Amino acid sequence: MDRWYRIDNTGKIFHAVSSATNSSVFRVSMIMKGTVDPGHLQAALDVVAVRFPTLTVRVRKGLFWDFMEHNDEQLLVKPETDHPCSPIDRKENNAYLIRVLYFEKRISVEIFHSLTDGGGAMEFLKTLVYQYLRESGEDVATDGLILDPEDAPDPEEMEDSFERHATSSVMKRPARRAEKAYQIKGEAFEPPGINVIHGVVDGADLNAFAKQQGTSLTGFLTSVLIEAIHEERMRRDMTDGTVSIALPISLRRQFPSVTLRNFFSVANIRVPVDGYMNLDDIIREVTGQLISHTDKGALQESINRFVSLQSSWLVRAMPVLVKYPIMRIGFNQYGERSKTMTFSNLGNIQMPDAIKPHVDRMEVILYPTRKSPINCAFGTLNGNLTISFARSIEENDIIRAFFRSLAKITGLDVQVYSNEWGELQ
Repeated sequence: MDRWYRIDNTGKIFHAVSSATNSSVFRVSMIMKGTVDPGHLQAALDVVAVRFPTLTVRVRKGLFWDFMEHNDEQLLVKPETDHPCSPIDRKENNAYLIRVLYFEKRISVEIFHSLTDGGGAMEFLKTLVYQYLRESGEDVATDGLILDPEDAPDPEEMEDSFERHATSSVMKRPARRAEKAYQIKGEAFEPPGINVIHGVVDGADLNAFAKQQGTSLTGFLTSVLIEAIHEERMRRDMTDGTVSIALPISLRRQFPSVTLRNFFSVANIRVPVDGYMNLDDIIREVTGQLISHTDKGALQESINRFVSLQSSWLVRAMPVLVKYPIMRIGFNQYGERSKTMTFSNLGNIQMPDAIKPHVDRMEVILYPTRKSPINCAFGTLNGNLTISFARSIEENDIIRAFFRSLAKITGLDVQVYSNEWGELQ
């Protein structure tokens, strides 16, 4: 009998809210030192796909929830021909919700968010790159930093860690309807597409500078981003208001887990900026909120709320045809309207010494949505910190202001490049 899996608590949301303007597909990539050989990449994928059973599945429709089951079809590598994070056509992808792409020196994995988060996707990509180098004849080892494709999957990698770490404690405060945040507007690309603008900077130097400002790397970059958004808004319409940055927070550190499925919370960092607020003020506000939002108690409440809502008899009894539209409304009211932009940090990715000479840097791309047409993510590999903005609108003023401000404030060299959907002018 084919093995099947329940979709995790967070993954259910992405099934409900995905649409033509919200693909719910994100990308993690590694830029190799040499041109990618598609034959070796396919051979590597054939091996690695077996090691990650919860990522290489097909989705089946259920009466009360969709579910996942093992997919026997071959997952094929493909040349990159479309813009990043485009919706995954299951018919063209052998029913998979994951695709592996190559372009020149880039190996990319794009995943529908219901399967996993950035942490799980990066583990898959690390193992894929490792096996690709082996297929290419390179002498590499995992050094305990990469999941070995020859090992059997650990059952804990497949668990829904939300359910394991949920407690029966009474929540201190009920969820409130989120306040509306300033939202970026612009002219949508025609035809629709996603422009990506990357900036590469020395990760160690930037981290050291952030600490000098009394904050973390995430805190500093979030503050620079908030200032850039505010300045460009003031330049256009001279209005004050609240800029809210949604920061995905991995729960794996505070709540030990090796799951390869979704296990994250979202912290909305809200700063009511006006014409008199400078960067130092923003840094203090952002840093204080980061500390409170990442407190273990606050994160526990987030887990409990998630599990409690989806475990209620009323939600479980609703058929999907009723449940999904309600979840979509909730997502728009509590999620989309309460943020200006999503800004995700995948962290400093550690690779074995034998692999480092073969890999240059990484990229992380978050899909834009209708109400959040610019999103951003960053991560560090081999000392190179890459900040990637993805936009579905023609306007790039905020992105330009961010990189200009980052270089000016820190004095560091920021190398900026873009994809074919437009260059940073």
